[in-house]
Amino acid sequence: MSLSRLPESFFNRNCVEVARDLIGKILVFGSYRGVITETEAYRGENDPACHAYRGKTPRNAVMFGPPGRSYVYFIYGMYYCLNIVTEPNETAAGVLIR
Repeated sequence: MSLSRLPESFFNRNCVEVARDLIGKILVFGSYRGVITETEAYRGENDPACHAYRGKTPRNAVMFGPPGRSYVYFIYGMYYCLNIVTEPNETAAGVLIR
């Protein structure tokens, strides 16, 4: 199976559209691969559940960055969550990969 990286333009769109279009894509990290089966979209300025809702901080600054970047954070002292940044620079939107 031939895999190719999604271009930045794929992620430089509305986070809800990107979340929907990521379903079924294969996520690759080193020698690990998995099919994305569930996503959640978060839009910073309009979404109180988004880490960027209250503005840019050192912790969430990557969410304001170029689309297609990863934002990983640790919750409940035991889980890592993966988000992919979407929409244009300084927009603060992303998709959580479940």
